[in-house]
Amino acid sequence: MRVIDRIANLILEDPLMTAGRIANRLGYAEEKTVYYWLHKSNFAGLTAFKKAVLHGQFLPHTGERAEESRGLYGRLPVTDEWTDEGKPVFRGDTFAVPSGAPAELIWRYSGPSLPTILPQDLLVLTRVDLTAPSPWVVVSTSRGVEIRQTVMHGGRLITLDPVTLQRDNKCHPLYQILQLIRHY
Repeated sequence: MRVIDRIANLILEDPLMTAGRIANRLGYAEEKTVYYWLHKSNFAGLTAFKKAVLHGQFLPHTGERAEESRGLYGRLPVTDEWTDEGKPVFRGDTFAVPSGAPAELIWRYSGPSLPTILPQDLLVLTRVDLTAPSPWVVVSTSRGVEIRQTVMHGGRLITLDPVTLQRDNKCHPLYQILQLIRHY
């Protein structure tokens, strides 16, 4: 199905759908991608397209036609919260990321601001790999799931609180952060 038809179907599902929510549902990092597809289909903007869809002037096609190659992207589940055991809770949201990365899931971070991570950042996560270059990990602590920095010392992984830089021996690493996606 063409991207413009998928956008039309989302609008038919919810006429109050925003460009940001459409982008999220389609797996795009930014809402400007939605406007790109609208412009490519000769619509002045989302409002004009919504009017055309809701008044029956634009009918989505059901046949398979031009669309982005599915081979370029992989869809990952998105979590906003964790269980007490450190397991992610999924509500059905997914996000498209370049395929080929060893990523497993995405965490929509809602914790406190850290030196390079802000609330609402999307963190692409994978299993902990001691040889990976990323020093950021997601850990399970007595307070819940948090973010820590890591360093290797004598072949051993040492976790540090990113704000105080104090050693944290009581946490258990769950995932490593591969990538940060920030919306502006």
